[in-house]
Amino acid sequence: MTSSVDVRDGYPLSPVQRAVLAPGSAEADPAADLEQVRLVIRGRLRVAEFQQAWHRVIARHEILRTGFVRHDGREPVPVEPEPVQVVWPEAPPPGWHLDDLRTIRACQRRRGLAELLAADRVRGFALDVPPLCRFALLRVSETEHLLVWTAHHLVVDGWSLPILLGEALAEYRAAVEGRDAELPPPTPFRDHVAWSTARDLAEAEQFWRTELADLPSPVPLQRDLPDWRGEPADAFDEYSLELTSEDTYLLHETIGQQRLTLPAVVQGCWARLLAARGDTGAGTADVVIGATVAGRAGGPAAETLVGPLTNTVPVRVRIRPDQPVGVWLRGLQARQALARPFDHVPPALLRSWAGSPADAPLFASVLDFETYPMDNDLFTGTADASTISVRFDGRWTTSHHPLRLVVVPGERLGLHARYDLRQLGPETVESLLTELAFLLSLVATDPDRPVSALRPPDDGPLPTD
Repeated sequence: MTSSVDVRDGYPLSPVQRAVLAPGSAEADPAADLEQVRLVIRGRLRVAEFQQAWHRVIARHEILRTGFVRHDGREPVPVEPEPVQVVWPEAPPPGWHLDDLRTIRACQRRRGLAELLAADRVRGFALDVPPLCRFALLRVSETEHLLVWTAHHLVVDGWSLPILLGEALAEYRAAVEGRDAELPPPTPFRDHVAWSTARDLAEAEQFWRTELADLPSPVPLQRDLPDWRGEPADAFDEYSLELTSEDTYLLHETIGQQRLTLPAVVQGCWARLLAARGDTGAGTADVVIGATVAGRAGGPAAETLVGPLTNTVPVRVRIRPDQPVGVWLRGLQARQALARPFDHVPPALLRSWAGSPADAPLFASVLDFETYPMDNDLFTGTADASTISVRFDGRWTTSHHPLRLVVVPGERLGLHARYDLRQLGPETVESLLTELAFLLSLVATDPDRPVSALRPPDDGPLPTD
């Protein structure tokens, strides 16, 4: 990642960006640290204006015109310098793949889309040449397109996506109507880096050292490694499950009555499931799982800032067998609220405060909640060119852990697992999600039951697949 780019105007990376560019992570696998989002666009889309709208959005945001280099201009370089990010005055237009699928059969279209998505993920990015994003726009019918939007986690996170989408649609509608979008100036990402660099970590260190003291080892999700012999690029698979509409409704009713949040309930049930599958016995268990957090508890324009702020932090769950489930989950939720001001600390620093080796994971699974701010106006419209409508159609994101579980709210709560076939077999993942859905239904129907009764129907030994 060396470059001849003039880095005199470069500035340091944020803690989250440094974690992405840790040695052996981002550069080891071209598909690492990518966000790939699929959106269905309905209406009579004017493609040229739509492309130009995205170009104007990229021009608005410094972070989308940013490249990442390690070359500091000195010769010879005695040691590998720290990477810096450099904002280009102008970025080349992003790559666009345009295709017309109207004459292709549905089965061929699905197969071709799967191949396109997989090929797009392994392309990677040249990190020193912005923009670190690209698009595929596939025409499905006269009034429907599929947009595939791929971006690197060095420049955006999930929270940024609806912000950028809203701006792109505003620019598009303004262009179609022959006016200026009049969007307010965005806050530069460098302001967040300056704010985060100046933060005193003493209080965060005190909290996390206490929280992570005597941390237990991660509960293994599967006893024996699968006999998987494929290529590294094909080492990940997905499995999805949805709760029934009735169970989803009951769960939300119970969450409201018990003054809980969905993340606290899912985290608690997931930890209880791991405790039941691990060798923890019938007494108090101590389980650590990972959770993605927005990382927007403070800082300049944190709610509207475009850039990578999302972080992954440990959630320590102590199983209290004799407590009612609702009481136990409220305690977990309260502890999470105490951690929120310190959710910006990068994983490497958390590992050091926990006294763990640099290459030792604190947890084997990560829960990711689709709770990003969405303006419902983005998802409404008619079939004329200025009021196209947009529907979320799916998201693919990478993980450096054996299993990443994405929880998607809706009429039927969605559980979407992405897992490493080198460490987990499909039967294990299917069993985990089925048992999690069962525990969520138990919470929904009787939150007053003791935690000891919150368990899968069959606590057999860990599967070996």
